[in-house]
Amino acid sequence: MRAMPAELPDDPTTEQVQAWVELAELVSDPAFRARVREMAVAGAQSSGPAEFDAAPFVEHAGAALAAGVAPDSPQGRAVVEHIAPGLDPAARAELATTIATFTDRRVERYWALLGVLNGRAPFPPTVPVFEWTVAALRA
Repeated sequence: MRAMPAELPDDPTTEQVQAWVELAELVSDPAFRARVREMAVAGAQSSGPAEFDAAPFVEHAGAALAAGVAPDSPQGRAVVEHIAPGLDPAARAELATTIATFTDRRVERYWALLGVLNGRAPFPPTVPVFEWTVAALRA
């Protein structure tokens, strides 16, 4: 996050000023900074694959979430089996913990606010999808 400093444009829009204020409040929160640090340390210590393909999770778990499928339902279990086939309970629990480590609504909001400041198009939120996935993996 330090590599991508946010700067308010010289002639900011109202939306950019609001994003700047919200971003300042967010980064001044010690709990937020601690959570970001936790995520960074976990990422640096990870011995797993460097690349994580979120697309199948977003597509299939996202569709289940949008359809109102409960994570602990038979349909929820089918989605988990589709996106992470053949995992035993211990592997599912480990995957759930890993995903939970890197899932935080405030961090996603940070990136969305930077996008506003830098004039980028908004991206659809994915944290609810990953929260659903964690719940389904743990069910």
